[in-house]
Amino acid sequence: MEIQCPSCKKVNPDSSVCIRCGCELQALRTILQAAVYEIAIGRKKLCMGNPHDALNHALRSWHLKNSSEAARLAFLANISERRFAEAFTWYYRATKKREDR
Repeated sequence: MEIQCPSCKKVNPDSSVCIRCGCELQALRTILQAAVYEIAIGRKKLCMGNPHDALNHALRSWHLKNSSEAARLAFLANISERRFAEAFTWYYRATKKREDR
């Protein structure tokens, strides 16, 4: 998993320290891996027909990293629970992240 150094902005391959400035990256890598894990669990919960748990996992992932994947999962979970106002907010976040790339 490539990580952009928060200090110098250098994109680093699988490394626990930045190859340019030496900044510690392992804690950031662990946080990003946890965010990806929460999305994976949330997707499984949604596929199993449990949108409430899926939303909880999407929110955990979002709090770790504001990703469009977490926003899309939250959108789908809210739609499944017929929470349309909240779904609209998550739709906006999912599409905004995609536009920012």
